[in-house]
Order: sequence, then structure tokens, then C-alpha cells
Amino acid sequence: MSNEEMSEDELAKELKGRTLRVYWYMLRHPEPLTAREIQRGADLSSPSLSMHHLEKLREMGLVEKDMHGQYTIKRDVRVGVLRLFVGRGRMMVPRFLFYATFYTSVTAALTTMLIRFFEWYSLILLALLISLCGVLWYEAFRIWREQPFPERNE
Repeated sequence: MSNEEMSEDELAKELKGRTLRVYWYMLRHPEPLTAREIQRGADLSSPSLSMHHLEKLREMGLVEKDMHGQYTIKRDVRVGVLRLFVGRGRMMVPRFLFYATFYTSVTAALTTMLIRFFEWYSLILLALLISLCGVLWYEAFRIWREQPFPERNE
């Protein structure tokens, strides 16, 4: 089987460590990048180490190199921890963030209504919604901390 046809399970086994860090950096910066730019951005010790991981990604069929020596994402795969994120470029966020935001908004809106039409079950509903929001925000922040390479302030 050629590297172009690697299954997601095989990619999940190969895409880890610094190689995952390089791939993550490229997903966050979808414009064509040189090995030196990736080395600096992914905080690798040398351009040759960057080249090693870029060639590994190229052999997996995930990136491609143009005639100017710049690399771009060829195939966007979401395996392992990458499955927990949505978006492209700088807008990659944990998918739980959308749920947390939605349910927090619903809870805030419902709280204003429950104050006006207060019944005993209103407190139970409000407690359930607040606990749901707490769990969703916790999961969103936990996943954010698991990202392969946290962005530095650029």
C-alpha cells in the first residue's frame, strides 16, 4: 500500500510527537511555509530537524513541497487529539467550545425568564443547566490544554 493510501488508523500511529507539532503548526498557518519558518514557529532546534519532519509528513501524503521549497497542507486529516478541534487556520478551537457557548447563552436567557415565572421546578432546571455549562466549559478548556503545540504570542 502506498503512503498516499494510508488509513486514518495508520496515520494516527505515525502522526505523533514533533511530527504532530509540525503538522499542527501547518494547520494553524495554512499559507505556504519554508522549513526555516516552520522550525521557528514549531520551536524546533534546527532547520534540518524541521526538514526531517516535513519529509516524513510528505511521505505520509499530508503535505507537499513546491519548486520554491515551500510546504503546504495537501491532506487535512483529523486523527488523535486533532479530532477534538474544528476550524482551519488560527480559528482552530475545541469543538466543545461551541456547545459551551450555546448552553451558556440558553441558561442566561432562561434565567431571566425563570425569575419572572418562578416555580419550584425552575430551580431544578436552572441547577441542571448550570452544571451542564460547567461540564462543557471544563471539557473545552481541558481539550485546549491538550493541543499539540500551544501558540506563542507572535
